[in-house]
Amino acid sequence: MFGGGNVQGMMKSLSNNKKLLRSKRLFQKEQTFLNIKKEYLKATEGKVDLKKASKEELQQIRKKIIKERRKENRILIGIAIAIASVMIYFTINVIQQNNMDSKNLLENAQALQFKKLERQFLLQIDKGDEWFEKGKWHNSIFYYKKAKEIFPKNYEINYRLVRSYSFECESEFKNCRDAKNLLDKLFLMFPDKEKELLEIKGKLEYEY
Repeated sequence: MFGGGNVQGMMKSLSNNKKLLRSKRLFQKEQTFLNIKKEYLKATEGKVDLKKASKEELQQIRKKIIKERRKENRILIGIAIAIASVMIYFTINVIQQNNMDSKNLLENAQALQFKKLERQFLLQIDKGDEWFEKGKWHNSIFYYKKAKEIFPKNYEINYRLVRSYSFECESEFKNCRDAKNLLDKLFLMFPDKEKELLEIKGKLEYEY
């Protein structure tokens, strides 16, 4: 009876141990590098048989690695060139656009400045013409000179000025030398206006 009880206890203990083993197997070990290495060493009883590569095989591996690196470098260089090309393209476009904007602004500013000067120029001529029609040569010369300061090489204002000089020289014997000097310059500057200028020269016979 006593012995039977011991056998029964042993059987119960073995049954409980089997249950514990089954429950542990439900959780598989994580297949990490260290676990795989341990299992491999355990299976080979701690002896690792590493096969040595031959010299030819090492050269082939080396060539393969170099070839792959060159291929990667070519790809990287190609990408770098493409990026640089895009950046240069956009940079040039931005610079050209800025230059165009600056050029347009400059042209607009110059056009506005020219119109402003042109208005002043015409205003002085109108005032000079009014005094010339009244026979006030001195006053007309004053305004013609102011207009000539704005556009010194303009034929119309130079013609009006030398004409006023010639009338003043003829009637009052003033500015005769200035009239002759300016008329000589106009013959050189505007040879196509010779016929018109010769009419004024007739009024300056004394100077010539």
